[in-house]
Amino acid sequence: MKTQNLTLLCKLYSNASKYNINVRNSRYKLAVYSFVVLLICLTTLVSTSFYYLLALGVALISIIALSLFLSINNTSAITRSFILTATGGFYLAGSPTSYQLLAASRVSFIGCWLVMVPSESILTPRSNAANNIPKQLFIYRDSFSRQDFSRLARVIKQLGDVT
Repeated sequence: MKTQNLTLLCKLYSNASKYNINVRNSRYKLAVYSFVVLLICLTTLVSTSFYYLLALGVALISIIALSLFLSINNTSAITRSFILTATGGFYLAGSPTSYQLLAASRVSFIGCWLVMVPSESILTPRSNAANNIPKQLFIYRDSFSRQDFSRLARVIKQLGDVT
């Protein structure tokens, strides 16, 4: 009788420790690219002419426009989703390959840098060398909801604490 109850509790824990993480298109990515292009254009304008006031005005207007653009909540449609387990298991939706997050994954105020290897390469250490090369993925913070970002950050922090 105790074995059946224990099995049920294990199944409940197994189901409860999986998180469905939804990812949206990031606006930070567009803002970073726009800033780099603007910086190159302004550098060219200032270095080839003496229109410093024009460059200053364009820079000021661009900074205000980018800050207003980033202040609006990201309500775009969900573009990708994955399942994350409490132990760092990473299952992409629609992909037969599963991954394991490594302790080298990082979280910052800009986003998450995920370092992962296919789960099969962990189980078989003599597998193909190409499978042992870690895959890297950066996801901007505004691509997640607050709850999904905190779940991912918690799992990454736990991975770092274990090693």
